Parts: sequence; structure tokens; C-alpha cells
Amino acid sequence: MWFLEADTAVRMLAASLLWSAGSFFARRYWSQAKFDRFLVLVDIALIAYVSEWLAVFYTGYTLVTWLIANAVRRFRRAKSFCFVLCCLVCAAPFFYLRVSEVFPELPMLFALTGIAYNMLKAVDAVYYVHYTDECIPLVTYANYMLFFPVITAGPVLRYRDFAASLNSPMPITGESLTRDFKRLIRGYFKKAVVLALVTELLNKLAAASPRPWWSLAACFVSYFLFWLDMSGYADIAIAMGGFMGLKVPENFKKPLKAASFTQFWRNWHVSLTDWIREHIFVVLNGKRLTKYQGALIGFGTMLVMGFWHGFTPQFIVEGLFNGSILAVENLCGITTVSRKAKKPYLYFRRAVTALIFSLTAIFYTLTPEQLANVLRGFVTL
Repeated sequence: MWFLEADTAVRMLAASLLWSAGSFFARRYWSQAKFDRFLVLVDIALIAYVSEWLAVFYTGYTLVTWLIANAVRRFRRAKSFCFVLCCLVCAAPFFYLRVSEVFPELPMLFALTGIAYNMLKAVDAVYYVHYTDECIPLVTYANYMLFFPVITAGPVLRYRDFAASLNSPMPITGESLTRDFKRLIRGYFKKAVVLALVTELLNKLAAASPRPWWSLAACFVSYFLFWLDMSGYADIAIAMGGFMGLKVPENFKKPLKAASFTQFWRNWHVSLTDWIREHIFVVLNGKRLTKYQGALIGFGTMLVMGFWHGFTPQFIVEGLFNGSILAVENLCGITTVSRKAKKPYLYFRRAVTALIFSLTAIFYTLTPEQLANVLRGFVTL
């Protein structure tokens, strides 16, 4: 990915540290609010360095979605219909990208890298205006949409949280810089070193003669690789944000300690699963749910997440599998484990949860040919 290229990484780090220094002096001798306006220029410059077409697209997308978000509060008649329509318009480039994967002959006029994440941010802004009836300032919104540490990947930002962080940045101290540098190094080590070694191991396992033990090993290695890939980038994004005094949300909360699949998805890619649940299903059903509604929401959340990753049979099957597990847990009342549970039972539940997700991880980490070979191994003696 582009952020792993040495020259781009150096520019990102330099921009973060320069912004940190500028923010420090602005708070003391000028105005943080006025200084924040220039963050947009830094964002656009870094995106343009990666791709000029990407910078053009996101500048236009930011302006259009800002107009759409603020237009929501003007609708008094058919307000709910207009709200849904505005969300769909914000998501239009994402749907076009997914359809183009099915029909590659469709023209691709702009670079749409990262649109899956930025579409979620734009829709969240529409929700914010719809439910608060507050106007979103253009500069704050542009900073939110173009914030370069998360422009092409997660964690998924929420407008209300980013705006609060931008208005009241975290203090930058020697201790915070040390902490963030350590996290940055850890993130790049995961992405650039360990991930490469694990990928090579997984490719060998996926190409091995189909046998149950090789297939099971490929599943567990896929789990590890998937975690390295996503948590490594989250570490980089959170560290970059920390250098600037801006909070990027945590995306992983010790998923290995989850004793149920429901708990696992609350700890794994937290920003995405929470976004889908809160923006779609909780809005439709309310926050007090029966076990049947919970099962339906769990199933729907995973199915939507599968489609969000791609309109392919591979991701549809993955969404159905994950959704079915969550639905069963809700219907059987086993979404949580009591704190008073004995340790052997707790460890057993954690092991089962890890195994189930390992079976899911192969849908993300393997090519269709590799996936077919691994699945064949489970039925070959």
C-alpha cells in the first residue's frame, strides 16, 4: 500500500510532526481554530503526492457531500425520504466501484481508493445533521473527510468525535510523543516485516496437498495475517493522529479474549461493526431489542459487512456464515459469558471463538483458487 512506500511514509511523518509543532505555537500565540484551516491544505498536498486524480476526486467529493449533509436540515416535508436519499447519493461512488468489479467494462473516470471508508464518514455526517439539526462548518468537514492518516483505510471516524477532537486537541508532551513513536514503529513492523513472512507461510500452506491439518493451519495463519494487516495500519493511523493531537479511535480491543462471536465482533474492527449496527439496524429497530431482533440485526450486520467488502460469492458466503453464528448466539442466549464462569470453560469458549473466526479469515486472505484448495482439504483424508 502507498503508506508503506518510504518516501510517502517520511512525508506523512514530517507533516504530522510539523503540524504538531505548529499547533503547539498556535495555541500559545495565535488561534487554534484559525490554524486548523490550514490542515486541509496539508491533507490535499499529501493526497496529491500519492495521486493527483485521487486528490481531485476527494476534493470534489468533500464539497458535494458537505452540501448534501447540510441540505438535510432544510427538508421539512418528506424528511425521512430525503434523509435516506442523501445517504444513497453519498454512497453512489462506492456502489459504482462495487458494480464495476462485476462489470469491468464500465469506465473508471476517477481514482476511488478508500471510497468504502470515506463513504461511511460522509453518511455519518448526514446522520449527524439529520438528528441534531446543526450545520456543519466547511473547514471542519473538510478536515474530517480529508484527514490523511485514515484517507484510504480505517479506523472509521465519526464526525462528532473528530470535530470535538479538532476543537480541543490532546496536549502534546514528551510522554505522548514517545508513546506514539513506539506505536508507529510497532505498526510498520507488523505491516512491513512480520506480515511479509506470514504471507509467505500462508501461501505455502494454501498450496500444499489438501489435507485437514494443512487447511486448519492455513485458517489460523490467516487469522494472524488478517490481524497483522488491519491492526498494523490502525497503529500507524492512531500514532499519526496522536502526533497532531487528534484522536483516532481504537479499532481492536483484545479480540483473542472474546468468549463469544458476538463479543468478538465488538472487539474486532470495532469502528466498522459499530457503524453498521448503529447507522442501519439500531435506527430501524430501536435500542431495546428482543432476542429475535438481536438475531436479525446480528445476521444483517454481517451480511451488509460482507457486501461492503465486495459483491462477490466469496464475501456473500462469508457474510452469511458470520451472520448465522451471531443469530444462533442471540437466539440461544450465549452472547456473553459470566465473569463468574470457571477458567477452563472460559478458555474453551475463547478457543471456539478463535476457531470460528479462523474459518472466516480465509475468505479475506486467500485467492479463490487458494480458498478452494483449503476448503477441499477439510474433506480430504
